Amino acid sequence: MQASIANVFKEASASNQFTTSSIEVHLVDTNDIFYKRGRLLAEKVYHEVWNTEHLIDGNDYAVVISLEGEVIGNMNLQVRSPQKLLKSEKFFGREHWKYNFDEYNLPIAEISAFAISRHLSLDLSRLVMMSLIAGMQNICRLEAIKLIVTVQHESLMRILKSLHLPFHKNQMVTIPQGNLPDDDYWNRQKAPGLYYIQPLSLEVVECCYSYLVYMTLKGVSTAFLPRTQKADLSYSTFRKSWTHNQQAFVLS
Repeated sequence: MQASIANVFKEASASNQFTTSSIEVHLVDTNDIFYKRGRLLAEKVYHEVWNTEHLIDGNDYAVVISLEGEVIGNMNLQVRSPQKLLKSEKFFGREHWKYNFDEYNLPIAEISAFAISRHLSLDLSRLVMMSLIAGMQNICRLEAIKLIVTVQHESLMRILKSLHLPFHKNQMVTIPQGNLPDDDYWNRQKAPGLYYIQPLSLEVVECCYSYLVYMTLKGVSTAFLPRTQKADLSYSTFRKSWTHNQQAFVLS
């Protein structure tokens, strides 16, 4: 299902030198050409790492990273609705997050299809991951998403937590069920787990801000190129929602 960023990091060539060109962060819906380009990268990486023949789609948005015209990073986001359950609910049960949060009937989305080009240096791969997370946080702000779900192995979660991201594991629902995808991601001895993060919490906002400052101090130019927007949004309205949404809800 999700590609192994951990494997990508391990196999990335340390001899690759970082370029001073601008990292472009595309925030797009499924009709955008960059959504399709990001999916092509994800499909290639998943096939190479996990022998995945088909990536589950049904997404609404993508964060796609490009450098000098080449797509080097991808992340997809699916917004839950009464008509469309999350992909993870198919394997872990409906509303699996209700065992972990007191407030569970809230705007929620799932991130998947993590992919980073395998020829990047470790340093550049890390910057791409930071850019993907910052882009995801922007889309969550646009859609007022208060909880993010992802299905991952512990190896990737160690990398994400090294970026100080406060992911929480579901300790109650741990065994995937049903007709699982026939690839090495799901057929490993230890199954992937459910993880959650509150993307609009103060802790995540501070993390994303620190990534941008870090890249600036390294001399890395980052351009956010959104094609999803709220054209009629006033700053005063935005500011009110900004303050309100940074209040995290309580873990059960």
